[in-house]
Amino acid sequence: PALEKAGIIPLAVGGQPWQASGAFDVLLAAVGGTDAFLKVYRDKDAKFAGGPEIAKVFKAADDARKMAKNTNVQDWNQATNLVITGKAGGQIMGDWAQGEFQVAGKTAGKDYTCLPGLGLNEVIATGGDAFYFPLLKDADKAKAQEVLAETLLDPKTQVAFNLKKGSLPVRGDVDLNTANDCMKKGLAILAKGAVIPWTDQLLSQDSQKQKEDLFSEFFAKPDMTLEEAQKRFADIIASAD
Repeated sequence: PALEKAGIIPLAVGGQPWQASGAFDVLLAAVGGTDAFLKVYRDKDAKFAGGPEIAKVFKAADDARKMAKNTNVQDWNQATNLVITGKAGGQIMGDWAQGEFQVAGKTAGKDYTCLPGLGLNEVIATGGDAFYFPLLKDADKAKAQEVLAETLLDPKTQVAFNLKKGSLPVRGDVDLNTANDCMKKGLAILAKGAVIPWTDQLLSQDSQKQKEDLFSEFFAKPDMTLEEAQKRFADIIASAD
């Protein structure tokens, strides 16, 4: 309420469907907890997805969409820019958003901060991008693949890349004395082993798309009731693969 009174959007959520869906998934992991998250997406427990525990998550999602109602931007980095420029209080987004803050000359722990698991359930999700190398018969091309893989995994590359992106290295023997405040939080969570698979690892693309469509509509239509949204969500989980 204080932010709204000051003309600041409490929560920036852009119009891309994956942003709305991702925001809900973070709320499920944070408010519902790790067990609830896995029960829904890994175990595909539709009865649980339609039950009282997940109803609490939908209540939190309703709060979130009310806080985000004046965002009025489409792309995720436009929403990030609202936070950077002080037009929004915060955003639910992955570590890549830190690249935008860095380009804007902002320092983690000073100008902005990160709240893993919304401060309720500090976990790291392992979903993301990956490099795949097809098996090639051409010896020169196969050697080039090895050089690229070695370059990607070289400790110096890992440090340079992750410091730019704000993410965590894939190897544990790199020097991260220069890690920023948000990265240090992530490394501490990783050290505790608080890691969960993300929805792109637990659901097919079709199920993921259905979920994105639902939450895109949910965030765009304040008149969609929580009961209707949860019923549709449970139906998606019931047929999910």
